[in-house]
Amino acid sequence: MSVAPALMGTEQVPLWQVEHAHPAPDALVAAAQAAAFGREAGDLYPGLRAPVPDGYAAWLAQIAGASLGTPAGCGDPAVLRTSFAIAGDDPAQLAPIQRIPHFDDSADAILAAVHYLCASPHGGTSFYRHRATGFERITAARVPLWRQALARDSQTHGLPSRRYQDGDSPAFVRIGQAPLAFNRLIFYPANCLHAGDVAASWQRSAADPRLTITSLLRLR
Repeated sequence: MSVAPALMGTEQVPLWQVEHAHPAPDALVAAAQAAAFGREAGDLYPGLRAPVPDGYAAWLAQIAGASLGTPAGCGDPAVLRTSFAIAGDDPAQLAPIQRIPHFDDSADAILAAVHYLCASPHGGTSFYRHRATGFERITAARVPLWRQALARDSQTHGLPSRRYQDGDSPAFVRIGQAPLAFNRLIFYPANCLHAGDVAASWQRSAADPRLTITSLLRLR
């Protein structure tokens, strides 16, 4: 059954939200507890990742196709990558690019997904507009302009504060939010500016981690 997306900002960025998404979320949590987490070379994610159980990618592709209302004959989206993820790095140690909203891929056909497998007080995901350019999505054509704009931001505002992005800032304004709820699954364009809402709870990562599954999918 397709889910009507919420539309955010001036560029009408779509956000799909699926409640009670997985039939056995506790089994996913148990699998994460038994998994070996680590860091991937070149990965800017501010935390650790681990492989998901067999079968998750096939399930994700199926629920994505059903939730987004994939047209007949097009097939379900293809899962490009998927992994358990725990955000919990000390913000004082983050690189400047990790302290601002980001995009995952500039291609229009790529979707991002976040499957929340934890509960409050952990936060969800926020979406942003870049004040100087008005960009809410960084398409392939905008990438050079985006890089130039970030350089100008550093001259105008200095480097971003040593903290996680948490709502409005001198360079960004929040245009929407997907609050966290256990077993909620969200989809959004991978080229939209977004950031995890981890500022208030990153210190809990050892005893009570912000466990999610993060994925990228390609629309067929």
